[in-house]
Amino acid sequence: MLEEKIILNIGGIKYETLRSTLTAQPETLLGTIFQNQSEYIKNSVNGNEYFFNRNGKAFYYIMEFYRTGKLLWSVETDASKVTYQQLKEELDYFKINKSKTFSSMASETVKSTIDRFISHLEKLIIDHYIGFENKISLLVRNNRLISDSRLGQFKDCAFDILSNIGGQIGKRLVETFSELELKWEYQRHGYSLIKIDITFSSPVEKLLKFECDQAHIIFPQVPINTSEEKIILNVGGKKYETFQSTLIAQPETFLGVMFQDRNTCMRHPINGNEYFFDRNSEAFYYIMEFYRTGKLTLPIISGQVTHRQLEEELDYFQIPFNKSTVLCSLALETVRQKVSDIILAFEELVIRCCNYLKNDIQLEIKRNYVHIIEKGHNYLEDLHIFCLPKFTGSYYSTLDNMDKHIGDHLVEVFSDLGLTWKFSRAQDNSLYISISFNNVYNILNER
Repeated sequence: MLEEKIILNIGGIKYETLRSTLTAQPETLLGTIFQNQSEYIKNSVNGNEYFFNRNGKAFYYIMEFYRTGKLLWSVETDASKVTYQQLKEELDYFKINKSKTFSSMASETVKSTIDRFISHLEKLIIDHYIGFENKISLLVRNNRLISDSRLGQFKDCAFDILSNIGGQIGKRLVETFSELELKWEYQRHGYSLIKIDITFSSPVEKLLKFECDQAHIIFPQVPINTSEEKIILNVGGKKYETFQSTLIAQPETFLGVMFQDRNTCMRHPINGNEYFFDRNSEAFYYIMEFYRTGKLTLPIISGQVTHRQLEEELDYFQIPFNKSTVLCSLALETVRQKVSDIILAFEELVIRCCNYLKNDIQLEIKRNYVHIIEKGHNYLEDLHIFCLPKFTGSYYSTLDNMDKHIGDHLVEVFSDLGLTWKFSRAQDNSLYISISFNNVYNILNER
């Protein structure tokens, strides 16, 4: 039996849901209205659309309450969009049990603060990992001083968090970054100082193994079936278009099972090939990307979708979620992409040298500085402008650690030019790179 879809127009913002979602909370205003066939239902503005002259932005959290049973509003991340007073007024109007929801909100707020603190630690670890730094030392004092400014927003609570659950946080991070062989060392010095040392492996070995494994993989060319019917997934009012084959490629998931040919009884289209799911439409973006790419990415910490909201949707759509695998894969992929970017830049640099009929170049590279060791030619400014953003900043660390891999690649790619690569590191950590190849005029003679 096809469930009735309801459109709630709240102050001009429309939310699509199912009658059963609302009636699952029978003591609330909407639960009562749509359960008892009240007079209000007769006053729809357009078929199944009902207008409420209330705060449309605040209703986002109320709609999520109906869908999940939780009030996912946070002082830190949501108060700038909808104030506590505004939310409270809407909860009163829609007759949502405040004692239950406020207790839930208080609990969720504590969890959210701790989760955000851990998420920032995770990001700190990833930032160091992709920068080829394998140790983090943190000093946290009870007078609101933290040694790393990237954790500055937690200066009022970091000491208390670590004092009470530092061991649990360490255990969680060790599990999350097990693939990086992470170690967490916690030291308490009196009543005023906590010292944390976090160490983990370097990405170099994993990256080289990844490149070696990839070299033996043959990627088949998958023909595009232009006649395949599109499927429209209407998630909370936002429509995503895809193919059936995209969904069944993940056969262990809810949608993968639902769209198997043998399971037509599970499908109840609302309009031709359109299917409605009363879930979080913004979080579903990440789920749809998982189906399309096979990779699950996490929303940014300060984004519209929180990790907790995404995990709610992953659970509903029965998508297996291993945070350790996701974060470690993300970190390694970021490093791999940086190496790829640097290799591409050096390849183009060689081509640019050929453009100026130049068969060698010497570079001095620092973290925020590139110097071409040569004078007197107009083209040097062009090469300098090209090199500066390609090899400095975060790319400096990648180049410093992956120099042999990068050099070997260039020697192989430009073997016809007889390219040579020389790399050295000075005591002041300046990197010196010399690239030379056969006289460009010899190439013409050989042809």
